[in-house]
Parts: sequence; C-alpha cells; structure tokens
Amino acid sequence: MAKSKNHTAHNQNKKAHRNGITKTKTNRYSSMNGVEPKFRRNARYAAQGTQKAVAEARKAKAAA
Repeated sequence: MAKSKNHTAHNQNKKAHRNGITKTKTNRYSSMNGVEPKFRRNARYAAQGTQKAVAEARKAKAAA
C-alpha cells in the first residue's frame, strides 16, 4: 500500500529553537560582486575623493 502522508512539520519549530534562530552574520564591508559596473566605477572615484579630502584636513589640522 502506498504512503498517504507526504509531508509534516511536526517538531521542526522546537528543533530549530533548541540552538536559537539567529540572523545571518554580516560583514562590515559587503562584496561589490554582482553590482552594476557603472555604480562600482563611480563609488571608486568617490572613495578617492574622500581620501584626498581627509588627507588635506589632517594636513590643515597639523599645520594649525
């Protein structure tokens, strides 16, 4: 005789909570793989400009 029951979720919720349901760990800087190339290019130029501005600010603070 064929099986009549194809699926059950019995006890699965309890088993999942035994070790706690946790959020996935995230990195501080997420990967840019798969991101639109135009956006990546612009982000790189923006980061260079930011670094330049920070360096100038440090230089001005040291001089003052």
